[in-house]
Amino acid sequence: MLYIRKKRTPDAIEKTVDEIKKTPGSGYEEIHVPEDSQQLRALFDMMPKNDLRNELYKEQHGLCAYCMKRITGQQSDTRIEHYKALSTDKKAALDYQNFLGVCYGGEKGDKVDSGTSCLCCDAARGEKELTINPWNKRQMEAIGYYKKTGEIFVRQDVGLGIDLQKAMQRDIDDVLHLNGEKDSAGRIKWDTRSKLVASRRCICDSVCSQFERWSKKGILTADFLQDKIEKLEEKLRDDNIADEYIGVRLYLYKRKEEKLRRKH
Repeated sequence: MLYIRKKRTPDAIEKTVDEIKKTPGSGYEEIHVPEDSQQLRALFDMMPKNDLRNELYKEQHGLCAYCMKRITGQQSDTRIEHYKALSTDKKAALDYQNFLGVCYGGEKGDKVDSGTSCLCCDAARGEKELTINPWNKRQMEAIGYYKKTGEIFVRQDVGLGIDLQKAMQRDIDDVLHLNGEKDSAGRIKWDTRSKLVASRRCICDSVCSQFERWSKKGILTADFLQDKIEKLEEKLRDDNIADEYIGVRLYLYKRKEEKLRRKH
């Protein structure tokens, strides 16, 4: 996962929301959730979905807000996620500030035996409330990856507090299934339908191979890695489109850079 800097609501979208709420017969003012969730969903469906997906695509650098898999902003691969579930928060249901762009989590295109894989992201979450929040920079700075397995974890050395760490890890493992399906001992039984764990592990293997090559050439220094880090972070500025799973590579580069600086 990566920190997402939320932009202000585009004027055209804000205007559309006001028009929907004021449309005679919309019944927005009388809606109560969760009992009127279907009526609220119908109003949300009146939103300019193509415009919303395009804005989220740019805002998130072409990556799913949860797993960092590629999205393009098209309906075929990009779903509009309500961070606060539509059925729990009437005001947030039409609020751009509550929207994330996410992948389909294996519901489309990734047809494999459901007994050896699982859904992930919004497809796994459903209506469950989340603690982990891509808009929370401090939380996102606590995200780490085990280089041997590609497993995502919450770091214990950043001062979040044990309760928050555990809640975030539960979201990762049990709600969003970003580490696939785990057994009762916490071991990964199988990957997601979109092969998240395998994809992250490939990035980890690639980075380890890079470190070996750079070390043999004598160029693996903290300053060298800092330059690499800055180039990756440039892809996460403005409306630039980043590489899939870029957060994994960034994390490993930063940890290696810190280790080299401590060593010298």
